[in-house]
Amino acid sequence: MDLFDWELGGGRGEGDASPGGGGCSWFTVVIVGVFVLLAVLVHTFFGFLRGLL
Repeated sequence: MDLFDWELGGGRGEGDASPGGGGCSWFTVVIVGVFVLLAVLVHTFFGFLRGLL
């Protein structure tokens, strides 16, 4: 399974254009979303701790 299923300037594909190209897999979207959510939660948590001090 290819975790990063996008093509940038050739990408990892076999060279043929995929229909609707330039997209990324749902797995990649979910992983990016999880990292963004984690960053927001860490930022909020440290902001809360700073407010206590």
